[in-house]
Amino acid sequence: MLSVNIKGGENPKILKSRKNLSINKNKGEMKQFTRFLMIFAVAMMIGVTGVSDSKAQDTFDAGQIGISAGITYGLDIEEPGLRGGFTYFLSSNMRVGLDITYWLIDDYEETMFGETWSSSVTYLEFNGNFNYILYDRDGLLLYGIGALGLHYASFEVDIPGLGSESDSDTEVGFGLGAGVEYILGGVSIFAEPKLFLSGFDQVKINGGLRFYL
Repeated sequence: MLSVNIKGGENPKILKSRKNLSINKNKGEMKQFTRFLMIFAVAMMIGVTGVSDSKAQDTFDAGQIGISAGITYGLDIEEPGLRGGFTYFLSSNMRVGLDITYWLIDDYEETMFGETWSSSVTYLEFNGNFNYILYDRDGLLLYGIGALGLHYASFEVDIPGLGSESDSDTEVGFGLGAGVEYILGGVSIFAEPKLFLSGFDQVKINGGLRFYL
């Protein structure tokens, strides 16, 4: 679980702001895993039905580089994020990569009795990934994913009459997932459901475009 703590007792305003900062593991890992399986099944079906008779790039050689850009959505954070990364093929069926995610979390602000309470949150992910290609045919890739990264959260709250308080935390995130990718020449579209067991422990769905150099 990744969380940060702010001093200030049991003030309901602070507690309400802090509620948006903790990813609570007690929401149920079994529920997360069930979601993950459902998302994986849907992604696989979409990928398989998307195969056409046209030939695309079927096999990647060692040294092939891809650059990706896209979006992500966290099922527990319930917020979207911007994601960018790159991949490098070690062989025709194994590749490694790095990605960065910046979560788009709105600042919180409320005015009561003429006083304005405000808080801001920053979530960042830096993940290293290993992909093993399970299926590569007619431009369709299906692959398993292992991920290890650093997940960072920071929080700042402005309390009228008391000033500002801030805190931050960083944890190692370990995740497992699967991906489906459809290749159209030098560019591809992809979707990747992942289940993180630490850090921002949640199910997230990545999607976007990958450009091969």
